[in-house]
Amino acid sequence: MRRALPWVGLFALFLAVGVLADQSWRRARLALPEIGRRELEPTVGQGVLLGVLGGFRTVVADFTWIRGYVLWERKNDRAGTELLMRAACALDPRSRFFWENTGLAVANDMGHWEIRRRGGYAKVPKEIQDHLLRGYAQRGMVLLDEGIVSTGGDAALLATAALVAELQLKDLGRSADYYRRAAEARAAPWFAARFAAANLWKEGRRREAYVWYRAHWLKVLRLAEDGSPDDLKELRDMEHELRLPLLQRLPQQSWEVSQPGFVPRTNEGVTAPSPVGGQSRK
Repeated sequence: MRRALPWVGLFALFLAVGVLADQSWRRARLALPEIGRRELEPTVGQGVLLGVLGGFRTVVADFTWIRGYVLWERKNDRAGTELLMRAACALDPRSRFFWENTGLAVANDMGHWEIRRRGGYAKVPKEIQDHLLRGYAQRGMVLLDEGIVSTGGDAALLATAALVAELQLKDLGRSADYYRRAAEARAAPWFAARFAAANLWKEGRRREAYVWYRAHWLKVLRLAEDGSPDDLKELRDMEHELRLPLLQRLPQQSWEVSQPGFVPRTNEGVTAPSPVGGQSRK
């Protein structure tokens, strides 16, 4: 019985901590809706809040993010949502999650909220809609750029910025630049190099796309366990479409001969079919 007493006491302690944490959360959750822009504006970005919170910054960042997410779900308080999400980023600047989702919320959602606030798509002129959507996309890009710096060049954030630049801003060159940086970063997404080359190609910068993609394949991709055959196929298609002489093409890889559909190289220019899988260069 005596041996069990310490364990009973430990269990009771954990139980008490759990009850206290639950009660604290309930009280804090009720108080969260009262947090507004006026209370946060004097401290956000000035370092005062960070100094007061000290080691509890990440916990408060989570609280702040939850409150911002609640407002995001309501879709009726753009300024409050953005402020709280930005505050979470300031509290925990190394968090990719906060930067990525804040940037996407601003770039993808808030322009539409503003259009609805002004009366909706049927009432707001098309040119005003385009101006609003582009403006908020630019704001989202600024946030993503801040996050990229704060996280030390996170590859996933770079890829997200590339996507926003392509889809929201219709800027293929800018998108390609972000994808290239993502491909050259640590823990690069598998698609980053291919999409960088594809966007350069679609923008008409074909030679530049091939030269960069080729150098990246030689330096990085061919060292992968499987030799990155899909990327090499993309490069072969580029070589055909650019009508490069044999001596200017990548050397034939020994394992290429065994690949299905292998065609010996010639000096004749051949228009290759559209790439299968991934992002097409067409």
